Amino acid sequence: MTKINIGYNPAANMLPIFHFLDRSNPRLQFVRDVPAGHNRLLDLREIDMAPISAFSYGQHWQKYTILTDLSVSANGSIGSILLYSKFPLTALDGKTIALTNTSATSVNLLKVILAKFYRVRPNYITMAPDLEPMLEAADAALLIADEALMGLAKNTSCQVFDLGSEWYKHTSLPMVFSVWAVADEVIQTCSDEVAYVHDLLLASKQQGLLHTETIINYCMQTLGEDHRFWSQYFSQVHNGLELEYLHGLTTYFRFCTELGLLDVQPEIKLWP
Repeated sequence: MTKINIGYNPAANMLPIFHFLDRSNPRLQFVRDVPAGHNRLLDLREIDMAPISAFSYGQHWQKYTILTDLSVSANGSIGSILLYSKFPLTALDGKTIALTNTSATSVNLLKVILAKFYRVRPNYITMAPDLEPMLEAADAALLIADEALMGLAKNTSCQVFDLGSEWYKHTSLPMVFSVWAVADEVIQTCSDEVAYVHDLLLASKQQGLLHTETIINYCMQTLGEDHRFWSQYFSQVHNGLELEYLHGLTTYFRFCTELGLLDVQPEIKLWP
């Protein structure tokens, strides 16, 4: 039996896909990490597939394929990709922004938003995702996932900008933050196993959509906040990958390429 090494991320934005997935399945080996960690592990081929930063797919599209109907996306506000800033976006030219070291898509999305839409070019530093030290070292801090959500409970007096909302405001397109990527060689050698895991993930996602209350209760118990907070949050998170979302992803890649963040415009390869 071929065992598939699969990246596992227990952050809230991944729960609609992961919460109902049987992690004791003997055909799967789960490797827990943040998106940036899975980006690195898949690139090194230490795992076979993972929910990675969409930007990382853009860097490695020649050797990866995206599994259909799986993502972390938003058609507007995402709620957990947040810039905490002491200044308006238009006043960040020459200022210092601390970027989380756990993400690639959001880091480069912020660069796109500020350069393309606001014509400002800050100085960037990269730090561990801890809001207070980041704001001590910089004029703004970019956080993602649970750290971004928990930052809302801290009275920082900062302006908070949702990057999904900013992207939609200027493009009228959804934003895809994370995709499920699988190494091409794994598809070539283990296509039946990939199909099996893909079906498991889609079934788990369907359970997540049907039983959102279970996920909300889990988040309340493990991360705090109330039912209203999590209900609103999960109403914003999208986990499919329809045509409009692919259009948003293509546009994001185009802007990244125009700014020199990516060497060439990636092709979006889907499986099956």
